[in-house]
Amino acid sequence: MSLLRCRTRKLIVAFLILFLGVFYTLPVQSGELRRPFQGVRNLGMGNAGIALSFDENALFYNPAGLVGVDAIIVGLPLLLEVSEDSVDIVNEISKLEGSSSTAEVVELLMGKRAHFRALIDINVIMPFGELVTLGGASGYELQLDLGVRNPVAIEIDFGMRLDQITNLGFGLPLARGRWLFGASVEEVKRCDMPLTTATIGTVLTSSNLSDTFGPLCNLNNLKKAQTFNFGFQRRLESASALKMTWGFTANNVGGLKFNRSDNETSPADQEPEYSTGLSWQPDWGPFRWLFALDLRDLTMKHADDTYCQTKKDTNCIIKRLHFGTELGFFPIDSGASTFAIRAGYNQGYFTHGLEFNPFIFARGLNLQYAVYKTETGNKPGDRPDKRRVFQINFGF
Repeated sequence: MSLLRCRTRKLIVAFLILFLGVFYTLPVQSGELRRPFQGVRNLGMGNAGIALSFDENALFYNPAGLVGVDAIIVGLPLLLEVSEDSVDIVNEISKLEGSSSTAEVVELLMGKRAHFRALIDINVIMPFGELVTLGGASGYELQLDLGVRNPVAIEIDFGMRLDQITNLGFGLPLARGRWLFGASVEEVKRCDMPLTTATIGTVLTSSNLSDTFGPLCNLNNLKKAQTFNFGFQRRLESASALKMTWGFTANNVGGLKFNRSDNETSPADQEPEYSTGLSWQPDWGPFRWLFALDLRDLTMKHADDTYCQTKKDTNCIIKRLHFGTELGFFPIDSGASTFAIRAGYNQGYFTHGLEFNPFIFARGLNLQYAVYKTETGNKPGDRPDKRRVFQINFGF
């Protein structure tokens, strides 16, 4: 019992050290292309989905993909994502001896970056034959990023984002199904604390940290914005055997502009984002083998990537490139299989994932898992962060 208390105390010390960095606000630029409600299926496939989105994720990747949904979908997904460093921190601290000091804990955390993302929402997709498909999703997403660096003068980084998002959209086929068109209206309520830095010495000598920083993100300090998303997909008849589709999206049309006070800079407004993609969906009977290729943010104006907004070099293109594949066994409907394996490349890094529906041939319980890397530094290739994400979805 005493050993358990010691290990628990070390975990508390470690995360207190990380969280104390919240109270000081020296900005650190971050180039992670953060987009809310990223689907586990897509992340396992390199985060591609502009031309291959025929499930609830279509609302956030390309609303035109709603047309491909062939069954009513009602889901309540619960998602948890952590970085590999987060897992390593817990494992290593649990091995420390009971007499280890705070300095030893700090040394163990040095150079590590802990990432956490949680998502809960409800989504409903209703196809009405070949006329129109309606869809909606609403929920909450929380993201935390923490890190310790600089062994000479210990520095602590902290960032936090809380989103409450409601997305309502539709998709309809045109020209006998050769063209698919979709649109959605999206309301975003957000609190975004940019990644900040503090020295541990300053933190430990402060007498009143709350007056220096202010409250953390909560449901009472969210800033509201509303925007529109449009997309289309074109089924290519010249490649009908492969069922090739070309897609294009325009997200944040009119800009995502938050109702901040005059002296506030967060959350940052976002410019419209344009993306394109290709997919291949050959028919293999009891198997489903899908391929997708995306190029996101064609104008390179994503708000979280300050480097590529000015440089626009080849590495910035690679940072926006996504490719993936899925091999599904015994498909249940357009968006799920009894079992599926996935692989891909996200920003040049390998991704993989899997899906399992234990109620065979039904969506009652859906389990998905993915591993991917994303770049978190301000320059391409800087600070890739490996993450593991798990989702359990109740629905039908």
